[in-house]
Amino acid sequence: MSNNKKTLWRHTAQFQLTRQFSLLLGAVMLFFNVMFIVLSIGFLYERIEDQTDNVFEAIEKGHAATSGWSSLIDAYVSADEENALRVQQPDGTVYVSQEGQEVFSALAAGKITPLLEGVVFSEEGVYFSKSESINGDQVTVAMNAEASVELAYGLLWISSLLNLAAVVIGSLLIYWRVGKWSRKLTLMASEITAIESGGQGELTVVDEPVEIQSVAVSFNQLLKDQRETIAREKQFIADASHELRTPLAAIRGHVQLIQRRSEAHPEIIPSSLAFIDKESKRLEGLSNQLLDMDRQQVKRQTATLNVGQLIREICEKQAIVSPQTIDYTIDEPLLMQGVKTDFQQIAQNLLENAAKYSPDDGMIHVRFCQQGSQVCLIVADQGIGIPDDKKERIFDRFYRVEYSRSSEIAGSGIGLALVKQIADQYHATITVADNQVQGSVFTVFFPLSKE
Repeated sequence: MSNNKKTLWRHTAQFQLTRQFSLLLGAVMLFFNVMFIVLSIGFLYERIEDQTDNVFEAIEKGHAATSGWSSLIDAYVSADEENALRVQQPDGTVYVSQEGQEVFSALAAGKITPLLEGVVFSEEGVYFSKSESINGDQVTVAMNAEASVELAYGLLWISSLLNLAAVVIGSLLIYWRVGKWSRKLTLMASEITAIESGGQGELTVVDEPVEIQSVAVSFNQLLKDQRETIAREKQFIADASHELRTPLAAIRGHVQLIQRRSEAHPEIIPSSLAFIDKESKRLEGLSNQLLDMDRQQVKRQTATLNVGQLIREICEKQAIVSPQTIDYTIDEPLLMQGVKTDFQQIAQNLLENAAKYSPDDGMIHVRFCQQGSQVCLIVADQGIGIPDDKKERIFDRFYRVEYSRSSEIAGSGIGLALVKQIADQYHATITVADNQVQGSVFTVFFPLSKE
């Protein structure tokens, strides 16, 4: 493996997770080994202490039945286990078991363990020494602990080997298991690269682990939203180009007409200028609407407003300029938190849209009221109506239903898009339904603040 590949491999999730797991598992095993050593030493210490106490009990019972130590002292210890017994009487007489003198001499020169009372390391081995007074005689027992120490060492080695095997096997298993997840991440990265270069496709959604599945699902949803946004932007550019090109071409045509024929036919100048003025106003209105949409992206200062009063004022103004009859029912006061111009634009655009597509002798009904935890603005007209398959698209910028593109119906397709954009900022929802017997009903549901 080259140095670059080796360095790259060391930075992979598979290697990093395996190393972390191995270190954690090793630390846990070390902790349990230490605990095993402590518990084993404690168990063996209690065991040899119990053996020593049993010897003292036997000596006490045996001494009560006999009058001397010389004939019985070797009976209490086992020479095979190299145990030793020493008895010192008040008159200075000392009795020592067979080979006991060597043991006690070695213990006198040995090292005492501070934490384990009575344990002595000597040239003769490891011993546990304890003294008691029996019928006035000082009795000292030295129990050989070599067998217990060897047992502890053996168990420690076995435990260490098993723990080492567990760390190695566990590391291999985790390396293999993480490798499966790592391959899924690698596949995901490859698919993202392919999507970036080709612009098509989506990530494969795996069943497990859940985290990778969630990332894939979220990425695919983000990708879908991005593609839809790009498609809308392309449609926006196409529609905007169309909407701008038409009046500009007409204005340019009339300007050229005036340049070519105004001297010979001056009567065409007033009509051409009137047309130019009309189309320039149309361009101005379109520009203002686009600016209004752009201003919605800027955070503005909000205040507590009597929205019912604002909508009443809009209805009164619209009733003056619209040929239709505007019937409105406003519940006041209905206070809401927001920006004054936002509510004015929503009401104004909905009313202008209703008037635009309604007959001159028709009626427009406006209702503003509270329904439960929502405030509703309802605008119903008796116009030409909207097909069901178009009701969602009418909120797209520059979108207009085919029959509404007639030059007889003014408009740019921005008004309803602006209404939708403002409503989204207030977490409001808009529904479009058919009016009876004819026309459309627009309803904006504003959630009331919980404050």
